[in-house]
Amino acid sequence: MERGNGAETPRCPYLRPVRADRLEAFPVGVYCQLPDGRVRIPSRDELARFCTTGHHYDCVGFRRARYLETVVSGLA
Repeated sequence: MERGNGAETPRCPYLRPVRADRLEAFPVGVYCQLPDGRVRIPSRDELARFCTTGHHYDCVGFRRARYLETVVSGLA
């Protein structure tokens, strides 16, 4: 996704493309691979609103994953 100035819109760092042989299991073509290993499939609305528009900081899944990363790294 390009803006007028050529800068790319930031995407969620947890967003992963689906392999072609798994498309029937993931209807939107992507999934969220969270740091704790869990997989989450965003709805079409979430994908359009958060994942690919730079608003992933507003996503509950993103905030929870970042919180857990912070807590775990604080224990190390």
